[in-house]
Amino acid sequence: MTAAFADDLLNKKQSIKRSARLHWIHWFVVGFSLFLTLMAWSISKQAIKEKVAIQFDRQAVQAAELITERMRKYEDVLWGGVAAIQALGGDVSVRDWRIYADSLRIEDKYPGINGIGVIHFVPPDEMKAYLAEQRLYRPNYSVHPPHNRNEFWPITYIEPVAVNSAAVGLDMAHEANRYLAAVSARDTGAARITGPITLVQDANKTPGFLFYAPYYEGGALNGEAERKRRFSGLVYAPFVVKKLLEGTLAKDKRLVGIRITDGDLVLYDENRVDVEDYDPDPLYRKTFELDLYGRTWALDIRSALSFRQATKANEPIVILAGGIFIDALLLTLFILLADSNRRAFDFINKIATE
Repeated sequence: MTAAFADDLLNKKQSIKRSARLHWIHWFVVGFSLFLTLMAWSISKQAIKEKVAIQFDRQAVQAAELITERMRKYEDVLWGGVAAIQALGGDVSVRDWRIYADSLRIEDKYPGINGIGVIHFVPPDEMKAYLAEQRLYRPNYSVHPPHNRNEFWPITYIEPVAVNSAAVGLDMAHEANRYLAAVSARDTGAARITGPITLVQDANKTPGFLFYAPYYEGGALNGEAERKRRFSGLVYAPFVVKKLLEGTLAKDKRLVGIRITDGDLVLYDENRVDVEDYDPDPLYRKTFELDLYGRTWALDIRSALSFRQATKANEPIVILAGGIFIDALLLTLFILLADSNRRAFDFINKIATE
């Protein structure tokens, strides 16, 4: 064996020996690959989180906007009633009101509304004449219940009367929420809703409210004093909040739960344990305040179980699992190569010693 051959064989043995173990470059490649995997997983997870958050915000904002939009639609119905009364000379008969209400097709076109009616303002010295007029065609008509205020705001007409008969003759002056909103509508000339009440026609005694639009004698009005002097009455609509929400925001068409409060009183609540789609640990939650016709409604909107299920995504897990699998393959390949080189070194070393 020449010296040159011996040196060459020694160099090859040392090269193979170095290749028989893992070096920093191998660990760098595996580590960098793992870093890229974690980065891709994190970016994917964040992108999906942002997408889901946007989806929730869209549903929450849409819910608030639909409530506001529906209330404006009902307001238009009330002002339509005011226009009808003024077109008839400032007052309306029970027959004319029934014709107007029937033309609205409330049950079909305005889900959530319980009816539409007329409230007359009656000073004490005109009550006798008012009752005599109403009893000409409704002998059993009466104003109720008794109260201590020196004015009367009875419901004269309400359609459909079959489901609202208990409200006929009910005096708005007997109860604070009904009365204060009625006075505010009169004095401002604007539509107003009451604070939470229980409708006398609601057998389930769930929270409700009344929606008022005032009408006056004559034409244009200048200031609160003239509005009080020429005030005639209100066109109004009674609402059960549950029915309003079901007509506005059908539960099977959304993935969020809604809770509505007016002050300390709960008007509607789906964020309860006994509600089927309730999520005890919601992914998202958003609150709104709606200024509606003299009242402030607070909306607490939370993602429901159906939202969690509908927005569940597997992409980040797939990316992470796939990346780790590839990293494991790389490490296995490096280990196998090192082991192969170790065997080659042992073989060459054995030949050299023989």
